[in-house]
Amino acid sequence: MVIRGTHAGVAVLALCLGLGSCAAMAQAQEVEQLRYETLEGEDVHGQSIVVPASRAEVWRAFTTSDGVMAWAAPFARVESEVGGGWESSYDPAAQVGDPDNIRIRFLAWLPERMLAMQTVDAPPGFLHPELLPELSSVVLFDAVDGDRTRVTLYGVGYRDAPDHQELLETFRQGNAWTLGMLHRRFVEGPVDWSTLLGGGR
Repeated sequence: MVIRGTHAGVAVLALCLGLGSCAAMAQAQEVEQLRYETLEGEDVHGQSIVVPASRAEVWRAFTTSDGVMAWAAPFARVESEVGGGWESSYDPAAQVGDPDNIRIRFLAWLPERMLAMQTVDAPPGFLHPELLPELSSVVLFDAVDGDRTRVTLYGVGYRDAPDHQELLETFRQGNAWTLGMLHRRFVEGPVDWSTLLGGGR
């Protein structure tokens, strides 16, 4: 998957980097912070939000070009297969193959249940791009009922090292923005990127 533009090494959130400072404007609902430690001592960090849409609708928001552009980035091309992924950008005039695009690869999926992703190419100026091969993201889709879905995003591969922890904090903020934008998309409709990128509402 190729994305131009959150969530690097950690997939989905790499998309947020360009607009991370806009986190407050996307928080239509509080994002729950999650954390657990494996038997091997690895910290796994995640965030979760309940979205007012069916699991099938939320799945399409992650796995189709139109779905992604409705909430995550104004330009996106999605290859809906394992080994495919997103190519996206916060530049509405971007095209496939532009050198500054964000690219995210789908590592595995279970339709309407789970997506595993990894950021392959981050935008210029990205913090610690050398760590991306070590990191991945897992998104879980759990039906609360027919009209609501809990979306949980986990970042995997972080170590207790200053560069890892610095990047983790960046993604905590970016992922909260991303999940807030997903929730907003299903409350208010598709994002008007011309308004948001021009200063927001």
